[in-house]
Parts: sequence; C-alpha cells; structure tokens
Amino acid sequence: MEKVFGRMPVIEALKKGSALERVYIQDSVSGAFEVEVRTLCQQNEVPLSRIPKSKLDRDIHGNHQGIYAIGALVSYRDLETLIKVTLMKGESPLLLLLDGIKDVRNLGAIARSAEIFGAHGIVIPSKGSAPINDIAIKTSAGALLHLPVCRVKSMQSALDLLCRNEVEICGADQTGDKELSGVNFKGPCAIVFGEEGKGINNILKVYFDHHFHIPQIGKTESLNVSVAAGIVMYEVFRQRS
Repeated sequence: MEKVFGRMPVIEALKKGSALERVYIQDSVSGAFEVEVRTLCQQNEVPLSRIPKSKLDRDIHGNHQGIYAIGALVSYRDLETLIKVTLMKGESPLLLLLDGIKDVRNLGAIARSAEIFGAHGIVIPSKGSAPINDIAIKTSAGALLHLPVCRVKSMQSALDLLCRNEVEICGADQTGDKELSGVNFKGPCAIVFGEEGKGINNILKVYFDHHFHIPQIGKTESLNVSVAAGIVMYEVFRQRS
C-alpha cells in the first residue's frame, strides 16, 4: 500500500479527503500539529496510531518528520448516502456490521459471502477492526473491491443512524432468543456480527429488533464467525429471492 510521509503531505492528504487506511504519528509529537492531525483524522474517520520513533524509522526510509499515512486499497463510502442510494433504486438495504472483527481473513471471508449473497455493504469501526489490506482482499476473492465498505466512528453511531433511517437491527450470536429461520429479513435490515470468543458488545444489544442464533447439534462450542456469516447470508438470500 502507498505510504505518504512528512508533515505537510499527510496534512494535505487529510484535508483533501484522500482514502487513507491509517495515520501513524510519533508518540512524542505534541502541540498544535498533533491537535490538527487528531482533529482531521476524527473528521475523516481515519484511525490514528501513536508509535515510537524507532518504528517510524524502520517503516519509512526518508525524512518522515514524525508522521506517515498508509493509503487505502478501497474507497470508503458514507453510510447514510449508501442507504439513501439503495432506497432510491427501489431496493431494501441489507448491511453487515462487523463489531470488533480483528482477523483480516475473517473480514475477507465475510465480505466474500456478503457480496455473493447480495449485501449492499459492510460497516466497520475506525478503531478495533481488521485493516482492509492485501490479505483481506485476497481472502475475499476480490469481493472487497466491489462491495461498498463504510468506516464509521463507532458501531453505536452507525446503529443510531440506521435506527433513524428505519433499518431493523438484527444481532447474530449464540445467545439470541430466536432461531435464524424465525427472523424476517425481507425489509431493510442490518445484521451485527461480533468478535469470536467475545461476541457482540453488550452496549450494542439494546439496539436489536431481533436477536437470533444458528441452531446446532454438535459438541463444538460455536462456528467460526465467517462461516456463521455465510450461513446467515444464505438464509437472507433465500428469503429475498
């Protein structure tokens, strides 16, 4: 992925709204410049990481001036705009929200199933999510180059927006009180998947209109999240076909 380094180039890239995967700033940088970078990153929902000078020196062979950015491999979409465009087409929005999915291969595999079965996009938080890098794109079999990706400040802000736009929120994990087949996915809906092991953050569960699980009879505790997403997406596709 392309790297932009140096104070002015990074600032200009942020002001221009260039697609950036992440900005790295030296942990000792402070003052007005640090405030400007932090503010621009927040406005553009670009993750900002603080790292020691030794790592900057290893990553950048040049005068980095304590900062560099990595260009994004995909162009991130605005969530509200995506919903409105989908509705204007006469289609019922179908979105996948990935809460804390940190494994790039899981992210790629979920995107592959989402694109194949007709999702309109996936939503990831700017913090605490796997990066969309070459491994994620390869695992997705290229789906991430076709499927809209929305990067948001937080999952809560995304859910607030979805509720305002009358999109039903469905949570998928083994604590759900309904079975997958008992949920109606034909209307506008967003399906939330959580990190393996931890599951969906409890703070998000208050938004759920439906909380469901995938029935299973084996002794293994649970499915891999990307496998679960594939099963759920097929059921959604079956209902909508």
